[in-house]
Amino acid sequence: MHVSAPAPDPLELATVPQDVPAQPQARSAILALIERARSNADIRAKGAPPFTMRMSFTATGDVLYTGSGETEDTWISWESSRWSARLGDFAMTRIWDNGVSYDEKSISLIPLRLQMLRDAVFWPLRAHPDASLRIADADWKGKQVTCILSAGGGIQAQEITGRHWVEREYCIDRKSGLLQILSDAPGIYVVYDYTAAIDFHGHTMARQISIFEGGKNVLEAHVEQLTDAVNVASGPLTPTANMLQDGPVLSGAMRFPQSVSLPPGASTMQPVIVHALLAPDGKVLDAELIDNSGADLQKSALEMVKHSTYRPAPGNQVQREAFINVKFVSR
Repeated sequence: MHVSAPAPDPLELATVPQDVPAQPQARSAILALIERARSNADIRAKGAPPFTMRMSFTATGDVLYTGSGETEDTWISWESSRWSARLGDFAMTRIWDNGVSYDEKSISLIPLRLQMLRDAVFWPLRAHPDASLRIADADWKGKQVTCILSAGGGIQAQEITGRHWVEREYCIDRKSGLLQILSDAPGIYVVYDYTAAIDFHGHTMARQISIFEGGKNVLEAHVEQLTDAVNVASGPLTPTANMLQDGPVLSGAMRFPQSVSLPPGASTMQPVIVHALLAPDGKVLDAELIDNSGADLQKSALEMVKHSTYRPAPGNQVQREAFINVKFVSR
């Protein structure tokens, strides 16, 4: 039985990764590079200066909500903030007051493309210190970058040269420490464009963020403004008596495998990555194929995920973005 490698993609820079030596110094250097990029992106760290961020974007693809949209964040602290968003005919306003969220109306889900955008802006790097690590040096638009491949459960025994199905990838400019490309799974890539970048209290923020799935641009976002939040009136940050608590709260993207039997006569165990939005109770709210080339195995994997229920989220009202690695295994 043969396991095929992920399909080639022009945004996949880790074509010939090298194993990272097991010595603590080597791992520490790679983890420090990830932390440097993560720290630059984290403008909402404890004690960080308050800000207002406005973004515009366009979303496409085979998901529930697409079209043009915009978001506005006024962030004072983790206990006090305001977020408004619109995408197509979806709109919401959320206020955090003393760490509790309040919505202006009842919301059953926050669209997948909106969650993807917030993940890309606020939570792009998530590498566990004990994860397996491999690196590949590459050229990206004339810059030397290091692509770090991380797999929490270790590398599966697959005889392929480039990237593995189970690996998350971060391509970082070693000189500047800026994240250039993020890939939660083979076939999906977040590209950060620092042309006319915004310098905000020592953080260098990308002006343009593009997300590609299966070679198609499904989300194009532009940071219109990132400024200090000064003289913010208390009214916009204070929930009214009519606002509702306990709407869905977003968490960072997660990955997990799911195995199904290979159909009779099939000889290739080609994993299929399904990109899904999970409700707090584990039901699937929305789902799409990252590589939608129309193969029967892909369609069956998508339908299986759509009709599955997964482990409920820990805590209350956590909506999760998930990359489900559907593996077809021999009967």
